[in-house]
This record gives sequence, structure tokens and C-alpha cells, in this order.
Amino acid sequence: MSPPLQPPLPRQVTIANWTLLVVIFVLPCVIGRIDTYLVLIAALVAILSRSVPTSRRLAPASPIGPVFVGAFLAIALALCVSAEDGYDLLFIFNFSPLLLAVPVRWQFARMARPDAAVLIGWLCLAGTIGATGLAVIQVFGLGYDRVGQPIMNVFHYAFTTMLLGFMTLAGFFAPGPHKRLPFLLGPLLGLIAAVLSGTRGALIGAPVLLLVAFGFLLAVSRRRGWMLIGAAALVVLLVAAAALAPQLGFGRAVEGFEVALRAFSGGRIDHAAEERLIMLAGAVEAFFEAPLFGHGWLDMVPAILPHVPADQVETMKAFRHLHNGAASFAVGTGLVGLISFALLSIIPVVAVLMTPRDRQFVSRLYLAVTLCAGYFVFQMTFLMLGFEFHTVQYVMMAMVFVAFVRDPVAPYSSGNAGPAASTA
Repeated sequence: MSPPLQPPLPRQVTIANWTLLVVIFVLPCVIGRIDTYLVLIAALVAILSRSVPTSRRLAPASPIGPVFVGAFLAIALALCVSAEDGYDLLFIFNFSPLLLAVPVRWQFARMARPDAAVLIGWLCLAGTIGATGLAVIQVFGLGYDRVGQPIMNVFHYAFTTMLLGFMTLAGFFAPGPHKRLPFLLGPLLGLIAAVLSGTRGALIGAPVLLLVAFGFLLAVSRRRGWMLIGAAALVVLLVAAAALAPQLGFGRAVEGFEVALRAFSGGRIDHAAEERLIMLAGAVEAFFEAPLFGHGWLDMVPAILPHVPADQVETMKAFRHLHNGAASFAVGTGLVGLISFALLSIIPVVAVLMTPRDRQFVSRLYLAVTLCAGYFVFQMTFLMLGFEFHTVQYVMMAMVFVAFVRDPVAPYSSGNAGPAASTA
């Protein structure tokens, strides 16, 4: 006698989960800031269901839930200790998606399917095409210098488009007889959109994301010689494109590499890069003034003002954060928050490494590594975790990769234990 099938998810939960997938992978650069709130609404619909206890019992165990909950509690503690009034406590809600994502994983685990990696690849490709279309319209049709406004911040646009472009390769790595060549368009379109955006920080992440993609391609390819030839040709093409970019009016986007080289070599840097270095120097001093719990999320910039040159104080006051993820967490939430930030930055990869080596493992691992590597590089010049747009994006994508992009487990009953019970 075969064991009974798992009970199906309620219809509204299934619809909410599919809505979440479309909104977070296809629409973020098309509808902009509103995307965040649509994702949150879909997540709330998915978890405000009597099916949650059953989903929690059926979900495979994973460390990602306890880490998300622990990070939220630690950051909340730091913000409570440093709070000067009730308004400071409101910033705790910036991190509430960490809690919301936990039951979302339980619900998505019951929707796992053998073609999930291919599906995610197609969704990311659609999102990248939409984002590139927006860039073409705004730059060539409307004459904008930067892409994204007024629907979203230009940095949010560029970072998200790059991520979606490279995540498209999940479909390339996915098992099965499907066509793989279309997924190679994702990184190319993501790079084009980043150049059109005029954002230097996004393109600085391109070598890292290309290296991750190439490493996975080399690991799974049966024709490594052709892969190396193709990689060499791509490098030549990218160098040529970077050389031509200033002549085509897109020099700002590729200036980041030159600025970074000058900064590391001790050469002259531009005003924007100098501001970032002044912030980092001031952040180090401010961190040691309140090393355990920090100065508070709202006071991270005021905390560095006594430690920057007098002629830079007014300039620094115009910023909302320190344009570096680690520095912002260190000053705003102290060592407690900085450790939480570090754990959040790696837990998607750790969680995937603890999943079974099923047929979608390579795609699942690639998605997690790309997500973490992208956020790591992008947060060297911008704060992402802590802003609702990128916090929601990060935690929900991580849970989808861990729970949804995997082969379904065999049906089981009380006499056939199946996967270990979820701890969070």
C-alpha cells in the first residue's frame, strides 16, 4: 500500500505564491517601488492561512529560518538599546521581512517541482528584458541621463537588473532537455541595462558575477576547451565595449573600474569616490564610540560627522546612510548588528549546501551564490539590507531558492517519516 500524498495547498496560498514569484522576478524594474509592497501583500496572503502549521511540519529542516529570526532579534535589540525616542524604534520594521520570510519558505516547500530552476530562469529572463526595455525607453526615447526614476532609485534599478540577468543562467544549469541558449541572453542584457543606467557601482560587480557564472559553467561543461575559448572571446568583447563606451556617451558607467584602480594604487580619485572613503574613515571612528549596539539606524550619518573634515560636514549631512553595508550596520547597530549582517550575507549559500544533492542542486547553488555575491559587491558602495526594497528582495529570493528550486520529496505518511521536521 503506497503512502498518501501530501495534502494540497489551499488555492489562495498557491495563487499568492505564484503572484510573489512573478512580482519579485519579473516586475521589480518595471513597476519600481510598488513591487516591494505587492510582494509583502502576497506573502501575507500566503502565510495567513490555516495551512501554515501543516506546511511547517512538512517542510525540510533548514538553518536559514533560525538565522533570519536570530538576526532580526539581534538587530531589534541593538536598535532598542540605542533608541532615543519612539521614532527610532520604527526602524525595527525595516527588518520585519526576515520574520515574514520564514513561513513563506514552509509554504513554498510544498510547491517544489522538478522544473523549478527552468521556471526561475525564464522568469528572470522576462524581468531582465523588461528592465532593459525600460532603459532603452528612458535613455533613447525620453532622453534621461539615468534610468529608474521616477518609479525607483537608479541604484536599485541597476543592482536588481544585474542580479536578474545573471540569475537567468539557472535555467542553463537546470537538468532536462529544454533549450539552454536563450538563458545566455540574461547576463548580456543585464550588462547593457547597467551601462545605460550610468551607475558605476553595479558594473563593478560585473567581474565577480561573471567569475561566478564562468566557474559554474566550467564545472558542469563537458567541453571545457570551448568554454575557455568562449571566455577569452567574451573578455576581449567586454574590454572593447568598455573602450568604446565613453565615445558613445556612456563613459560614467565604466569609470568605476578606473576609479577603483586609482584608489587602490593611491592615485587621484574623483569627488564621489573621495566622499565614500571619507565616510568609511569616519565610520571606523564612530564604531569604536559605541561598539556593541551602535548609534542607532537614524544616527549612523550624524555619528561620523565629528570624524570627517570640517569642509565635508555639510556634504555628509545630505546622505541617509554610509554607502557601505558593513559600515552602516557597524555604526548603526554595532557589533551585534555587524555579526547579524555577516550571517545574513552567507546563510543562503550555507542553507543550500545543506540541502540534498538532487538534480537541481547546481542551479539552486548557483542562484544562492549569485544572490550573496551580488549583494556583497553591491553593498561595498551602497546600503541594501535595511532598505525595504532590497531587504524584501533578498529574503524572499533566498527562501524561494532554498524551498522551491528542488526536486519534490517522495510522499510519506506517519509510518514513513520523510524529511526532518522544520525547525523554523
